[in-house]
Amino acid sequence: MFKKTRRYISITKVFFKYNLFSLLYKDIQQNYVSNKKGTCYIDVEMQKNARKLRLAFEDLGVTFIKLGQIMSKRPDLLPLDYTRELSQLQNKVRPLELEEMAESLEGFRASCSIAEADASTVVSEFLSNFDDFKRKPIASASIAQVYEARIDGKKVAVKIAKPGLIDQINVDLAIINDLKPLMKKMGGFGDNIDIDDFLDEFQDMLNKEVDLLNEARNIKRFEELFAESHDVHIPAVHDEYCTESILVMDYMEGILVKDLETTDQKTRSKYAHIISSSYLNQVYLHGFYHADPHSGNILLRDDGIAFIDFGAVGLIDSELRRNMLNLFYGIYKKNVDIAFDAFLKIADINKEEINVHKFKVDLDTLISIQNFALGERQNDSYANLALKYNLSLPSDFSTLERSLLIVEGVCLELDPRFNIIEDAKRLIFIVMTKRYSPFRAGEYFLLEGDRYLEIFKNLPQGVNDVIETIRGYRIEKLEEKTREIKHDRMIDALAKYVFLSIILVASAYLASQSEGSLATLGIAGFVVAIFMFGVLFLRNQ
Repeated sequence: MFKKTRRYISITKVFFKYNLFSLLYKDIQQNYVSNKKGTCYIDVEMQKNARKLRLAFEDLGVTFIKLGQIMSKRPDLLPLDYTRELSQLQNKVRPLELEEMAESLEGFRASCSIAEADASTVVSEFLSNFDDFKRKPIASASIAQVYEARIDGKKVAVKIAKPGLIDQINVDLAIINDLKPLMKKMGGFGDNIDIDDFLDEFQDMLNKEVDLLNEARNIKRFEELFAESHDVHIPAVHDEYCTESILVMDYMEGILVKDLETTDQKTRSKYAHIISSSYLNQVYLHGFYHADPHSGNILLRDDGIAFIDFGAVGLIDSELRRNMLNLFYGIYKKNVDIAFDAFLKIADINKEEINVHKFKVDLDTLISIQNFALGERQNDSYANLALKYNLSLPSDFSTLERSLLIVEGVCLELDPRFNIIEDAKRLIFIVMTKRYSPFRAGEYFLLEGDRYLEIFKNLPQGVNDVIETIRGYRIEKLEEKTREIKHDRMIDALAKYVFLSIILVASAYLASQSEGSLATLGIAGFVVAIFMFGVLFLRNQ
């Protein structure tokens, strides 16, 4: 309780420092005329507010930095000025001394606990597992620090999670949950955005990032995906040294994109092609991709590229992947109808819910930009189109779109004439070939074989059940019809009895008259009525 109160006070001070409370009284405008330089008055004001929000998140620490980073990947939640600014959130913080990290080293390869020895003893036992260990970290972020070391003469990178993270994150998450109404106002969340789902996704991401064993699993999965690739490299994990707080992997040599200035354009274009193709393969072939592919997480090497930092990854289910590829195919083929149908499936809406003509006109413009524009980021067009028509895109799609936008920016930095659609063409052909190949059909049949066999086994019984049902239905209908006929016959007979009874009574009355002609008519009627009674009685037996 006291921790939460102190944290509330800290957050309030930061909000006052950057005057964030004023944003509660301002509507974040999303539909207005602007240009990419953002020079209009509304853009300038939004850029100022977005910058204040970014600086506040940096002051508030790990949880809010991660919150800002995930918000920057959701252009369906915030306008471009905010997502662009929040994407610049710096995760670099003052590095801790190794002794301050002792709590995270506890239990490493039978190390003694802090309760039994001081921090320096724990650190000494930890360092004894390495041939060499550089105590100054090569990278320091809010969640972990990375060190350079050697094991059996091989250079490795050692990532160590900072101590006390989980307690701080849990307090912050409780406060963020309290501040949901305020976040909805400040963030300008539309009615089509479920903020509870967004915060659940955020909490799940944090849980995974603080567990370095989860990152180790991600790395091994990427290793398998690129096992046969000659130009994409993934660091190998040293399992025997890994814990929830420590990750040991191969040290990947390479240079950053910004350090490639003197290289000829042909080489730069080659790197852009490798990055783009490998990323599209991750997304559309495997549905498992690096969710933070900025230039600092991609190293350029003589033999290709290397991805690093796998704490954040994305998953796409087969249905969404199929619809996204169909959208890409429609854009590549410049076919508005194919792209339109795929977009509606992604957004899970019907044609009746939007202005089809206007939407197709805008989609045609998007297709034109994707196919003919050079030197421009294009992947945010989908989110902008969804915002214009107030469509709710799946969070998986929005997160991926932001990642593709980052990759596109890296490739444009390498090659100003880069266009991602060129690399997509080859991939589309590969995926379509695999999708409709005989092998895929046979594989599907084998996987589904047991289910179909069970259906065939139960088919005779099922047919018999259907026949029995039909037979029972027919018998039931026949019995119902029989009851109707009997009822009609009874009514008919009753009417006849009543009619004959009237004749009988009338004839008896006439026969009792003393005068001859009426008495004769009455006697004749009486005899005929008695005869008809007898015939009717015998017929109904």
